[in-house]
Amino acid sequence: MGHGQRQLAQLSERLLALPPENDGMLLSEFDGFVAGILVCPEMILPSEWLPLVWGDDIAPHFADMDQATATLDAVMARYSRVARGLAKTPTEYEAVYDKDPLTGDVMWEPWITGFERAMQLRPEAWEASVESSDEEIASSIPLLLALHDIAAGGSELGADAIRELDAMAPDMIPDLVANLNAWGKAQGRVPGQAHLPGAPVPRAKVGRNDPCPCGSGRKFKKCCGAEAIH
Repeated sequence: MGHGQRQLAQLSERLLALPPENDGMLLSEFDGFVAGILVCPEMILPSEWLPLVWGDDIAPHFADMDQATATLDAVMARYSRVARGLAKTPTEYEAVYDKDPLTGDVMWEPWITGFERAMQLRPEAWEASVESSDEEIASSIPLLLALHDIAAGGSELGADAIRELDAMAPDMIPDLVANLNAWGKAQGRVPGQAHLPGAPVPRAKVGRNDPCPCGSGRKFKKCCGAEAIH
């Protein structure tokens, strides 16, 4: 198993360990969410999007500081890895999909669900992008939204068109991300801003008096670290 696969396995394990009642993201949804954050026409800071990873703005109750730090490290490591790939020329991006445990079929739907959740953080910026004179960007966003409608069971397309898009989706999605990313670069945006190719990936360290990684705005010792401190 290569480094990238080990990193994904660790991230999946950390996300699975989050309290199930929080309804947080699992690996494929998180991967789509990160892609949407990074190719968004506007910069979105981790303090805004991290709470959604944990689950509907609910602060996760980490067992201790080690778990909180390890979870945040795994999340930010994936974010940084994707950002570095998108910052390269040509773009390097590979989506992470689930597989049906019974049939082995690729399940791209969680990925697109995560991407659309990221789009909802800046809907006006995305709407403005659709109006761009660039044909790639003007067509890529509607295609992604069409895939989301299929995943959500609300598509108005015919059965044949849905089957065709379903079959094409796993290969189409990385190309659409690359299109959006190329357009963003042309506008002067760098994916992840500080996360450039070759730049060191900062290790997330959570101290007692540091802001809690859940995004609540409180100190760690008075939020998710309370169980570890008392």
